[in-house]
Amino acid sequence: MPRFQRVKETDASGSTRLVSLEVTEDAVYSTSKAEMWEGRLPLAALIDLHISRDGSSDLVTAETKHGRIQWVLKNGQNLIDAIENGRG
Repeated sequence: MPRFQRVKETDASGSTRLVSLEVTEDAVYSTSKAEMWEGRLPLAALIDLHISRDGSSDLVTAETKHGRIQWVLKNGQNLIDAIENGRG
């Protein structure tokens, strides 16, 4: 299960938080210990993934059935690869 640390996440409602991501075979889990927050994005809810540059980091945009989620992290392609492998 790939893990990604220190990821800036912006959810569909516009809330931004620093999270850790963990990709499993059925979902992407995001947790923020500082905010005592946890989220789950089922891989079945993903419609499309895009990657672009955001300064020195990557911006991964996930279009989902529930809205858009954006993650800013150092190696976004590894996140996309982990999600694609989970989707099978």
